Amino acid sequence: MAKAAPKPTVTDPLAVIPLQPEGVEQKRDSRGMIHLRLHAEPPGLVGKVARWMHYDYTRKVELDEYGTYYYSLIDGRTPLKKIIRKMAEHLGVSRDETEKSVILFTKKLMTMNMLALKVPEGAYTSEAHS
Repeated sequence: MAKAAPKPTVTDPLAVIPLQPEGVEQKRDSRGMIHLRLHAEPPGLVGKVARWMHYDYTRKVELDEYGTYYYSLIDGRTPLKKIIRKMAEHLGVSRDETEKSVILFTKKLMTMNMLALKVPEGAYTSEAHS
């Protein structure tokens, strides 16, 4: 049996760079908190029926002070590990505790399509899988 071709693997998962995806709008309220909005209408017939029925596919997320600070650090250049370090310093919390919280929050925003990740060049290595 032939071996499978090597697959690219990210050497440091925290080297990924969070990005605000296209279509996500960001506004601040009077308290300075960030509100995210994404209009995610489905394509094709489902989208046409939804428009006809005036169904609103808009997703909205109101961030608290911690989420606002996190999202304000997203600039398309800063890796997740640096964001974790800045948040730990800002909050006065251990890096391990902050890392767990940031990873969970990042996953949550990604599942809502409010956040995307970019893997920087040089962060891949090839590993053989059998």
